[in-house]
Amino acid sequence: MQFELGITRNGLIDTKNLMAQAVSNHSSPREFLRQHSDMVDGLVRKAFQKAQSHAPSPSVCLMAVGGYGRAELAPYSDVDLLLLYSSSQKEELPPLIEKILYPLWDLGLEVSCSSRSINECLKMSQSDLHIKTGLIDGRYLDGEYEFFRKFYSLFTKNVLHRTVQKFAEGLTKDLYLRKQKYEDPAYALEPNIKEGEGGLRDFQIGRWIIRAKYKTDRWDSILFPDHSRMLDKSLQFLWAVRNQLHLLSGRRQDNLTFELQEKIAPILGFPPGTEGIEEMMRQYHLSNQRISNFVYDILERALHEPSWVKKAFFFFRRKKIDENFGIAYGELHLFDPVIFKRDPSQLMTPFKHCQAYRTNMDFRMEEAVMEALPFIDDRFRHSEKVNQTFLSILRKGERVETLLKKMHELGFLSRYIPEFSEIAGKIHYDLYHVHPVDIHSILAVEELGKLRGGLYQKDYPLLTSLIREIEKPEILFLTTLLHDIGKGMDGDHSSIGEEMVRHIGERMGLSVENRELIGFLVSHHLFMIDTASRRDLYDEQVILRFANEVKNANQLKMLYLLTFADIKAVGPEAWTSWKNTLLMELFLKASHFFEKGAVAGPFLKGDEMIQKLQESLSPEIISEYAEHLPVRYLSCYSSAEITHHIEMACSIEKELLLVEWEIEKEIRAKVTICTKDCYGLFSKITGSMFINRLNILEAQIHTWENGVALDTFWVEDATKDIDRRLKQFEKDLAEILSGEVPLKDLLSKRKESNWIQQKVIPKVSGEIKINNDDSDFYTIVEVTGEDRIGILYEITQALTDHGCDIHFARISTLGNRIVDVFYVQDTWGEKIEEKQKADSLKQTLLNRITSAHF
Repeated sequence: MQFELGITRNGLIDTKNLMAQAVSNHSSPREFLRQHSDMVDGLVRKAFQKAQSHAPSPSVCLMAVGGYGRAELAPYSDVDLLLLYSSSQKEELPPLIEKILYPLWDLGLEVSCSSRSINECLKMSQSDLHIKTGLIDGRYLDGEYEFFRKFYSLFTKNVLHRTVQKFAEGLTKDLYLRKQKYEDPAYALEPNIKEGEGGLRDFQIGRWIIRAKYKTDRWDSILFPDHSRMLDKSLQFLWAVRNQLHLLSGRRQDNLTFELQEKIAPILGFPPGTEGIEEMMRQYHLSNQRISNFVYDILERALHEPSWVKKAFFFFRRKKIDENFGIAYGELHLFDPVIFKRDPSQLMTPFKHCQAYRTNMDFRMEEAVMEALPFIDDRFRHSEKVNQTFLSILRKGERVETLLKKMHELGFLSRYIPEFSEIAGKIHYDLYHVHPVDIHSILAVEELGKLRGGLYQKDYPLLTSLIREIEKPEILFLTTLLHDIGKGMDGDHSSIGEEMVRHIGERMGLSVENRELIGFLVSHHLFMIDTASRRDLYDEQVILRFANEVKNANQLKMLYLLTFADIKAVGPEAWTSWKNTLLMELFLKASHFFEKGAVAGPFLKGDEMIQKLQESLSPEIISEYAEHLPVRYLSCYSSAEITHHIEMACSIEKELLLVEWEIEKEIRAKVTICTKDCYGLFSKITGSMFINRLNILEAQIHTWENGVALDTFWVEDATKDIDRRLKQFEKDLAEILSGEVPLKDLLSKRKESNWIQQKVIPKVSGEIKINNDDSDFYTIVEVTGEDRIGILYEITQALTDHGCDIHFARISTLGNRIVDVFYVQDTWGEKIEEKQKADSLKQTLLNRITSAHF
């Protein structure tokens, strides 16, 4: 027989929402959690008491465990209950539990109730980490209080305060496994607020260790006041976000999706639009970092507390470095805890010692550093001793990324370089940039460290050798740390960053020459990848302009290394073998220019090439084809390739289409297509490739004067099934070119097969740039917009419809942002320089990329 608890399911939902409205969630989320827990306490007690009155009731104690036990019950979190009983009463419990649970389930509460004797709880908590942590937060609700008192006395004495180090090891393993699960970039962009790194679960791990090791419920009692206040502020912010996640979803929801980011930001008082979302997510990442630092610090204390045997051993192996610092128990110790306040210039010294002795600071020294942060002022920042020590750490290079992470974790880095605080936690609301700017910057330094340490020797031997040749590694490391420093302000972050790093360099006492170098590198840190990925590297003018801007070989090497580190640190999918190929090609061509004073010409030109072809082709073939081969075509291929292309051209009188490919590294292929030119050929090829899920990286488009189209594509297929896809592509393209199957029919089928409810993701605004300056013969059209099914086909079709001949294309996708570049001419073989025509082309393309249909 069921019974009413005095409220309906809808009534409970309304009550939760009213409570949420009554309490300011972004300023007092703890009050909401307490009120909600109190409300559920009342319902659970009522269910328990009525169940006892309707069924034979043994002597039991009803406990709240887990988050509910902490009275931190989010709107739709699980309600975890435990019934403690005496061992002789086990058979009488199932009917009682059913009568407790059914009315609570009817209200929509996610309730679970386990039943154990006191001895079972004690035994299981010694072997099951999940049970142990749930019991730590146990709270009495109703029933036999003596059971609760007895159990908790035995639990704290015999389980919680014993084998603390083993407990910490188990929690560390749990932390590591969760970190592995949630380290996917998708979780960084749409984080799990409970289980993700630096989330609420991590904070609880720190609390549990403090309960076990220091025997106190006051987690803040072992931290100095400023630290505990910042940590509490971070915790309250995460709770405010989690409360809204649950309330808006109407269910348990801990993933902060893009859709919910857009909804929650204005509720929590952030500005509307993208700005508000970025501000909220910055606050989120800063909170994450504080909590993550807290839990690792607490685990470090518990895991590395030396036994009395180790203490005795290390007592005789203590090493005094100087009057202020020494090494004991394998860690750097501070002899005088007030030295940093008396002489703040010493604050940089422990980082130098950690590098020199390959050790870490003990937690007491870390606390001393944090307490002394207010003493870091302009005098400290201009100190020659301090700056030379910092630069020597960068120059030496060993463990530099570890030391920078520790400086950042302790708050030291942002005090020493105040400009760095402006990028702390700052994010881009897009799908490409995985990490906040500050973390990205330190990860970029880490990539250089890996390169210098030989970890990439096999994959990137050229870059590895270059970093070892650098004469001023400290300038490269400093530049990499500060390359995005301008993102803390509105405007072009490269030019803003240039001014900032010049000022920082002057403050650090860098020479004028080094300030110029660091300024150049920061202002141009996107220049090399932009040139490599958006320009035709066969065009001599591109190489000349690039080399003239870079100025010398030393700056080229440093820019190449900075570009590598910057892209590699964006996320695991940002650096690709294709980008590596393009950047290396640009580097080698620019290096040749600096060495020889001329652009390297890989192939023969014009008449020289025709003479070379006579060695492998008959006079009849030469006379038939030589005069029809465009100069640009002759400069793009070797004589062997051109010979083979002519052989293919001889065959298309009998066959409509010839397609050949060479597979590179399983996922990439160079595809050569030979056919008769026709209206919209390029868009038909791109459409056919799209149908077969072939991702186009680059295209060289050549139409000979006799009407032969000879096009080369570099494509990739991440599924490593590229050969099968290319065979199907060849079949589809032949049917399309012969008129057997309209391309739009195939595209429509592909679109229908991919139809799913679209997930909310950050929007990308469309932009079209028309450039007539960077090429002597072609108009460069640069298209930026939001990626979607078939968009490349739509763009190329729009260019064709507008009377453009496409001669070269380079295709890039950054998250859900496309950056596609096309070298085009009009139907007369001229650049599109007339303003009216250029504006019309821009508008046509803009309309096409912002349209939702083919």
